[in-house]
Amino acid sequence: MTERFGYTTGTYATAASKAALTVLTEVDTSAEVTLTLPHGERAVIPFIRIESDGKTAKCSVVKQSVEEADVTHGMKICAEVSFRDDHKIVIDGGEGVGRITKKGLQLPIGEAAINPVPRQMIYDAVREVTPRGLDVIISVPEGESIAKATYNARLGIIGGISIIGTTGIMKPKSLESFKNTILQQLKFCHENGFDEIVITPGNISEDAMLRHYGNRVDKSHIVQSGDHLGFTLKEAERLGIPYIIAGHPGKLAKVLGGHFQTHCSQSPPANADVIIFFKGKVEERLLEEMEESPTIEGIVEILLREKRGDLLDALAVEIGSKINAYLGTDSEKTILLFNMQKELIGSNEAGKRWLKV
Repeated sequence: MTERFGYTTGTYATAASKAALTVLTEVDTSAEVTLTLPHGERAVIPFIRIESDGKTAKCSVVKQSVEEADVTHGMKICAEVSFRDDHKIVIDGGEGVGRITKKGLQLPIGEAAINPVPRQMIYDAVREVTPRGLDVIISVPEGESIAKATYNARLGIIGGISIIGTTGIMKPKSLESFKNTILQQLKFCHENGFDEIVITPGNISEDAMLRHYGNRVDKSHIVQSGDHLGFTLKEAERLGIPYIIAGHPGKLAKVLGGHFQTHCSQSPPANADVIIFFKGKVEERLLEEMEESPTIEGIVEILLREKRGDLLDALAVEIGSKINAYLGTDSEKTILLFNMQKELIGSNEAGKRWLKV
């Protein structure tokens, strides 16, 4: 079976940026641009030339999606590039790109919501073309209206969409086809007699496992559940495959509210359930600060700052308990929690035993 995939908003923003620069420098007259993605894949994306006056050039690309209900499908992403007098690459957001207004995200307050990996992708792509300094402005003409159908405002991202992505590639994690991919992987692991697999929501926790425990975990032993956590766990149980669960609490803690299909269209952020779980375990001032955080990552940062890693361990225990209740089992599940920096932040007792092996 051929796996369908598309590209993230970060990849499209990078394509528009490189396209605008090639127009500005007149190094290429084609109507498409070739990119190298973070894991080495090549992407060829068509673009539209909007304007160029020798000092500034602007190009656009149109995002294509593989998700059934992706509000960004068909969205135009533009990049305007102009030369600077120094050698810096300054990347900012224009119309339709959100601004960060709350702590707990991957960027400081006031920055355009262009995440770190897309920023690096844009930097690398334009550096392939010129050593000169550049101003790169990403805009999304319909971004402000499209953002109303996302969680951005709730997260404190105001005025538009976010430019995101960790690999540059977007897999159809909310589609039935992705379930088939998961099942194929699980059957492969079962038929090859793997002693243990790792079930993880996505790329961040997969990378964390390979970075820290690559001597024990091979990539072929990792199954990404995407948003189908419940489906993946049930199928692993049905096939009798031993597994550990590793992920960011932003996804895994959704099970506290009974949400085992974790797509944002079918489950709310886990903040409220996590804060309820922590009530009585932390001072009121910390609870109030947590309530102000737009993300679980922000709550994690508060606990780490206060040296309350014990609460993240307790959260791992609760996640394991909720999973057992969902599956109707009583076997202890191994739970490992990682933050967005791919650092281990919490584990239950089974997780601690696994880490000591």
